[in-house]
Amino acid sequence: MKLSQLLSQDMYLPPEWDREFNHLVSDSRDVNKGDLFIARSGTAGHGEKFIEDAIAGGAAAVLAEGEQGFRCAENGVPVFYLPQLRQQLPVWLNRRYCAAGDVRLIGVTGTNGKSSVTQYCAQLLELKGIQCGVIGTLGNGLWPHLQPTRNTTPDICLTYRLLNEVAQAGADIAAIEVSSHGLDQGRVEGLKFSVSVLTNISQDHLDYHGDMATYVAAKSRLFDPELSNIAVINTDDEYGEKLLQSALTGSKISTGSSPAAQVQYSSVEFTGLGMKANVRSPWGESELNLALMGEFNIANVTSALAALSALGYEFSSLAESAGKLRPVDGRMELYLAEGQPAVVIDFAHTPDALVNVVGALKNSGAYLSVVFGCGGERDRKKRPLMADAVATADAVWVTDDNPRGENSDQIFADIRQSAASAHYKFEHDRAVAIRSAIAATPTTGLVLIAGKGHETYQEIAGIRHSYSDAQTVYSLGYRRAGGDYAA
Repeated sequence: MKLSQLLSQDMYLPPEWDREFNHLVSDSRDVNKGDLFIARSGTAGHGEKFIEDAIAGGAAAVLAEGEQGFRCAENGVPVFYLPQLRQQLPVWLNRRYCAAGDVRLIGVTGTNGKSSVTQYCAQLLELKGIQCGVIGTLGNGLWPHLQPTRNTTPDICLTYRLLNEVAQAGADIAAIEVSSHGLDQGRVEGLKFSVSVLTNISQDHLDYHGDMATYVAAKSRLFDPELSNIAVINTDDEYGEKLLQSALTGSKISTGSSPAAQVQYSSVEFTGLGMKANVRSPWGESELNLALMGEFNIANVTSALAALSALGYEFSSLAESAGKLRPVDGRMELYLAEGQPAVVIDFAHTPDALVNVVGALKNSGAYLSVVFGCGGERDRKKRPLMADAVATADAVWVTDDNPRGENSDQIFADIRQSAASAHYKFEHDRAVAIRSAIAATPTTGLVLIAGKGHETYQEIAGIRHSYSDAQTVYSLGYRRAGGDYAA
């Protein structure tokens, strides 16, 4: 595309400065030869200071926010300054990535659960033979072939480009994690969401937003009728209940365990293969049989069912397919082996996260063993708190979790400052600790392996060694629940 085609009637472009360009890019680190660099003002400064870096990376031209003007930069690269750049950018992106507008969007925001809901939507559609794009923390692209990402919600230029790519690959629907940062910084500006989902809101990112009121207000923007047609809101969350009662217009669907919820889950039962629950909705009632653990995952699945049903997909068929859902990588992944206790691998590596995961698993009523560790060269004060967080488990093994350059004996010593740790077992070799925990746990029990989640390495003395919790349990005859192994 030429600059003159992109800018159209928005500004006069002298023919001698017209240029062919490939992509619009607003992060100088991502510029490739022939790209058009967009230099905007932002929370961390103005992109103008990265213009020379973008040109060195091969930028063919630059559009910069500022008082209208022009200069010729190094290598004869034209730099155009425009005062209304931020307002015009979505218009330009729609011109360059015109297929992006053909994609129906599911936007998911919340402190926790964004990755799960977006990926559950994608999995449910895949099981129906429908291609779905995904943009979020664990990768971007056409499900399940996701590429690594730098941000939960990419910058606006990359978001439009990704939507254009999934549309060209054959998808007409995409599920996007929409972070509070993304909403505050205009990363989804100009997009219209067919359905927007709120999972929950708890304290987070106050270093950026300053206070809870500002944080909640940022997330609430996704449910403005100018951005969303349908709002799916978890009203078990106090902020969700307030949002539902706010001045939102358009269609609103409440979800949760409350009898007042329009899409309500109830009768939660933990089984040796996962969980069961009943779901009542405006589209009918169904029983869920999930190869997932933790009641919060039932809430996430319920949100995904509500979002897709609101778009016209058959509720009963979706609920039946939910039995084949797999957990998000490293998030409450359930592994099963005949005659062995069930194993759950989770990324929880903070005291609060451990409390939540242990609490969710204890609700099953099963005997619970926990394997956990603390990273080296990180906050030492949290180590005894981590030990306190798993104190309600029936048995605990403390092991190494990326000691990095720190002496792992020192890490153990810090953990032992917790009185609860007096009854814990300590074993540096993580694979040995896991095998010991499994061997000591009743076959009807659960083993939680916390901390590393989807990581495929163990960092010791500054060197990353190949290691995976999943591979360790696979070597003991386990298989991952979900998919073909669904309950």
